[in-house]
Amino acid sequence: MVVLLMTSAFAQDMTYVLKQGHDTLWVKDDVDYGAQNTLYSLMVSDSMSPADRVYVLHNLGIYSIINNPTGSATHRTVIMGESDSLIKTRTGDAPPILQGAIVQGGNTTGGINSGGDLLVKNCDVEIGNSAGGEGWGFFGFSGASERIEIDNCIMEHNLWTVIGGPPAKESMFFKNDYFVNLDGYTCRRNGGVLDFFTGEDTIFVENCTTVNTQGSLWKTRPNLPVTRVVFNHNDFIDCAGFIFMNSAGDHANYSVTNNVFVNVQLQGFAPVLEANDVGEVDVDSLPMGLVNLKPDSMFLANGASFVADKNLVFWDASLAAAIPSSLNSGSGVDGEKTWVSQMITMNTRTANLFADKVHYPNLHNGTWITGTLPTFKNTDVLFTTQLTTLKNYAIAAVDTGYTGTLTSYRQPGNKESDYYTYADWPIPINLSYTDASLLNAGLGGFPVGDLNWFPTQYASWQAQEAGELATIGNLMAVHEAPQQVPQAFQLEQNYPNPFNPSTDIRYTIAKAGNVTLKVYNLLGQEIATLVNGYQAANTYTVNFNATNLASGVYLYELRTGNNEVAKKMILMK
Repeated sequence: MVVLLMTSAFAQDMTYVLKQGHDTLWVKDDVDYGAQNTLYSLMVSDSMSPADRVYVLHNLGIYSIINNPTGSATHRTVIMGESDSLIKTRTGDAPPILQGAIVQGGNTTGGINSGGDLLVKNCDVEIGNSAGGEGWGFFGFSGASERIEIDNCIMEHNLWTVIGGPPAKESMFFKNDYFVNLDGYTCRRNGGVLDFFTGEDTIFVENCTTVNTQGSLWKTRPNLPVTRVVFNHNDFIDCAGFIFMNSAGDHANYSVTNNVFVNVQLQGFAPVLEANDVGEVDVDSLPMGLVNLKPDSMFLANGASFVADKNLVFWDASLAAAIPSSLNSGSGVDGEKTWVSQMITMNTRTANLFADKVHYPNLHNGTWITGTLPTFKNTDVLFTTQLTTLKNYAIAAVDTGYTGTLTSYRQPGNKESDYYTYADWPIPINLSYTDASLLNAGLGGFPVGDLNWFPTQYASWQAQEAGELATIGNLMAVHEAPQQVPQAFQLEQNYPNPFNPSTDIRYTIAKAGNVTLKVYNLLGQEIATLVNGYQAANTYTVNFNATNLASGVYLYELRTGNNEVAKKMILMK
């Protein structure tokens, strides 16, 4: 009886299985089975539930997904291509393709949900299909506090993001991946890797390369804190939109180290964007920069820890000449002629925070390598025709009525119209370099950027990876919270001062009570009420934005109980 039951369950699995080895199943693709959706069908019919189930997809296989398979809630699920060597530098047969299925109208459906703990590796993830349809995203979650790791994969094509809208407290790890042609929907903000609308646990991105992308790649939105964010040893090449969106203080435990940024953040800024890009512009109407911090009420509470170190930044001279000068000519764009570049490492507010070691001792702004373009071994047309395409897109897309998308970077013999399913294979670029000054410029004397391009150094680096991450973590020691019972009533000088257009006012009250903090002009007229209500004894920081005020001297006054104190501040536009 036991043998018969096992055989029945086994036969159900073998409908979609090429062969089996212990807990590993080799999955039939569309051609092997003669229909789409084999991976989904196998996962939902799999009744064996081992400690770790491994689904192997064979090279050159096409695995189209109509429905959304979900990993186990009780054990780790692994979906992997059969070749484990680094995908960026290997040749031979192309990796298996995970893609959306072709449905009516040519659109794409299907993706993969974590269920609990999901690892996907060694695959070509096409968030589209061979009919030219695209999906809004591909990877998802079934509930809160799950985990997804995507390792050694190619990811290409999406209308929104690779992972979009995960529930709360998820952990997401991207390692050794190659993102290309995230060209998005007809909106300059779309075409990225991650967007979310709840607080998350971990975002970890290491040894990944991103090439030719349209929208905001990693969106960390205000009031949605992430416990820990790591970007270490990555390459970002030809990216029109923002790499990170981290202006709010919710995202305080954040590190950006050993990365290479070349021709990124081309999207210019103007006040007109605030109405169209809600939630994706600086909260103080400043240019964003690669690192962009805001000392709001959550910043100190969350630890005020940020490490930026050993990063290389380079912009081609042609970009400075065209952006934003071309946007401010004639009648401007949408009636706006005050476009400014966001091709900067950080804005003045952020730089001032890093410099303020008294209030923010755990903000570490280390080395920025500027003015040097690595002598990459092979960049194909990324710095010639594709750079021109990227620049033209970035300029055109500032028009709120623009409906185009970024043209994909493809090899001439692999046109999307003919072979949309397949990514360029082998990967046609090689971002290794021979510059002596850069080969040991990273932490621990390793090259900056994605170490997959340096297989020998990568192997040595892996042996000390834990130590390197510990070093970064030590620089981000949690900032001690202010004393719960402050001993003094104090109003500090605003910072920065002079300021334009915003400044922070920090104060301490020793006893709970009603508190007011107001701003006056020199005639004694009240300009703004920043605080008016009951507060516990503690230290607070409040931001004052003077965008609509004229340059001059203003007073700010703090009152609580029988205590009052005032100071001057200077607005200089």
